[in-house]
Amino acid sequence: MVYRLIKLSDLNLEDRRFRFTLNPVDQRLLRSVGAIGVLQPVIITARQDRQVLVDGWRRVEAARSCGLEELPALEIAENIGDLAVLLVAFFENYAKRPFSLAEKSLAIRKFYDFRLGADEIIERFLPLLELPPEGRMLELMLEVSLLGERFLEVIHRRDWKPVTVELLLGFPEAERAWLLSLIEKLTRNQQREIIENFYLLKRKTGKCLEDLAREEKLAGLTGRLLKGEISAADRLLAALREENSPLLSGLHRAIEAEVRTLGLPPKVRLDYDRALEETILRISLEAGEVTDLKEALQSLSETLEKKEWRRLFQLLHYEGE
Repeated sequence: MVYRLIKLSDLNLEDRRFRFTLNPVDQRLLRSVGAIGVLQPVIITARQDRQVLVDGWRRVEAARSCGLEELPALEIAENIGDLAVLLVAFFENYAKRPFSLAEKSLAIRKFYDFRLGADEIIERFLPLLELPPEGRMLELMLEVSLLGERFLEVIHRRDWKPVTVELLLGFPEAERAWLLSLIEKLTRNQQREIIENFYLLKRKTGKCLEDLAREEKLAGLTGRLLKGEISAADRLLAALREENSPLLSGLHRAIEAEVRTLGLPPKVRLDYDRALEETILRISLEAGEVTDLKEALQSLSETLEKKEWRRLFQLLHYEGE
């Protein structure tokens, strides 16, 4: 590689053949570049008589925002093929941080498009990306890479797991778009549960999402959520659970009633497996210092003789008649 200064105006930023990272520029990087400029060189290579960025997208975006005209670069020779250059971009980023599922899918798509063999992707790169080295996983990642920018951004930002994406891909394209509008601003757990519950409800009823969303128990809630009323998400989830499994929903209501009756202090929280496949309670405490921790533990211990605790565990172990 050759070190030199390059002008930002010489970069063809529309050519993103080597880009698979999705992290945006943050304020810390902007402040750093604004104060001292870009010290770590970006990596470039020439393609069709223009300079193409291989690594350093966030640094370039920060430099442009800060009004810089030049920055240091390491240039890969033009005669090096796209696959070899992509390997540079991949391992340069691999050493710095874990990739999101969306980024993994984009990296795998680029390896595939640059003619890296499927067997090598499966045997070498899927394990590096902490994915099962299986043909089905390769197929799944290639499908994910084609979902479009909005979906990839949500998958990246909310750190989705493969099982959620696999459920999503079980919907037709138009229904995926509707789901994205519904869940885009929700938490990862809310997104996962809504997708999972609509998937189960479709299988149970044989209806399309459009028909399900018009049903009396769901229509008002989906409408509110589509209008941006995030508070409707939990009520929609409760309605979906009720539709899918009335018994499970009844157990949830009973558990939540017992927790309310316990009257735990605000800094003590209970959680449990919403699928009720695990029969354990998880207890979390908030404490800013030792005295806070002592107070929270004392408050918790004072409730342990209450009968609600026994009823909670009975509900968690319920197996039906």
